[in-house]
Amino acid sequence: MANQAGQGKHVIIIGDGHAGVAAAVRLTDMGYRVTVVESNVHVGQSTSGQATDASQHTLMRMCTNQTDLYRRLGVIRDIDWHKTLYFTGSDGLIDELTGDDLPAPFHLTRGLIAMKRFKWKEKLAIFSGFLAALQVSRAAREQLSNENFRHWLNSIHQDERIIDKFWSPIIAGACNQLPEQISASYGLRILQEGFLLSNTSYQLGFSKMSRAEFYKRAEEVVTKGGGAVLHRVSADRFDYDVDSKRVTGVHLTDGQTLSADAYVTALPHLRLEDLASESMKQADTRLARLTEIEDVPILGIHLYFNAPQGHDTMRRSHLIFTDGCVRWAFAKGVEQGGEYDGLHHIHVVMANADDYDEMPDEQIIQAAVADMRKAMPGITNAVTLNTAHVVREKRAASSPRPGGKRYRPYPSGEIDNLFVAGDWASTGWPTSREGAVRSGYRAASALHEYCTQGDPVKNVNNLLIPDVKPSALYVAMSG
Repeated sequence: MANQAGQGKHVIIIGDGHAGVAAAVRLTDMGYRVTVVESNVHVGQSTSGQATDASQHTLMRMCTNQTDLYRRLGVIRDIDWHKTLYFTGSDGLIDELTGDDLPAPFHLTRGLIAMKRFKWKEKLAIFSGFLAALQVSRAAREQLSNENFRHWLNSIHQDERIIDKFWSPIIAGACNQLPEQISASYGLRILQEGFLLSNTSYQLGFSKMSRAEFYKRAEEVVTKGGGAVLHRVSADRFDYDVDSKRVTGVHLTDGQTLSADAYVTALPHLRLEDLASESMKQADTRLARLTEIEDVPILGIHLYFNAPQGHDTMRRSHLIFTDGCVRWAFAKGVEQGGEYDGLHHIHVVMANADDYDEMPDEQIIQAAVADMRKAMPGITNAVTLNTAHVVREKRAASSPRPGGKRYRPYPSGEIDNLFVAGDWASTGWPTSREGAVRSGYRAASALHEYCTQGDPVKNVNNLLIPDVKPSALYVAMSG
């Protein structure tokens, strides 16, 4: 596709997030004039310097499209990649899972053997679990979309302790849900593409950039391409022509009405449900069942500790908790300047965020710190909590539940100039930032096909970045 393929065409994108940014960047690169409408101002910190992100920006090497977006935004150097995954638990035992140069799918074998919290019988069971996942073909995987992943793990004789101590932390880290809460097809995809097909695809990347920097770079790309980002303004409704089955404009809460050649919605599904008129829902099957999509919350805590000079409270970049109320902990370093100068900043993400919906912040903080003292050797008696801030995102992502795939809409539909993006849209991936970026790229591809008289259905994946290339041994052994 030529860079100027969209010359003269105007596109309105409602909502940003990773899906909206992905669509905006790709369309801008192709020469479209893009206007992004976003009600939020993404600052990443409050005016006092308090961090406001609920979850850490993480990705795996298998996330090829998310990596591509960061490269296009010029922030790929802000990603720290790690070959070692660190596990901990209430016993305080730190396990390191590191890959090596053995060809995939055997690159994690020596790392698994070295893990101390599992007996030999349990390690053999984990190996057999990986091998069972390897044997599931893509077609067979999709046939498991209505089954939950814990049921599949039970079917291959994984006992409850292994599921809780090994498989659950891996799955929860990838999609913020436990094995019993996600479709088996998604769980298998995480194992196959994240841990088996390549000896690098499991590696974790941690972003040093704030949410503010991410959106700043995105706005720079859009405005350099002749577009604009409208802040602190919300879409109120679509203007829709019933006869032509086309969106004719977007009405904003400040009284403006914007019109364009095509429109991308990167809104949460319930916001789109509010904006779409009944006539739009009747005309387009994508809009008819938006309320059937379920959401999952994310609960994060930013903790600031007093510690003796020279003491390292975390000692590692991250920790994956195998039990307790904390799911992940991320080392944010010692704060320099401002209200928190000299304090040790640790960001934790809580497990099972639904369980804390009605719990007071102080009680949540106490539970998290109690777990951290058990599981993190660096949180000694000499380390005391100075302050902490709970960040709740009640609708952080859509649920990758069994059977939920049938509600996830395709980028294009009966309203031919309206395109849908979001981590809740149809991508074949569980809800994640990678899935959100893929949805944005797919919406951009479908929109481009529409504007150039192409095929928005057949060519919807034209802009996607290829998946990580599997090793020859993986191909020979896989189902």
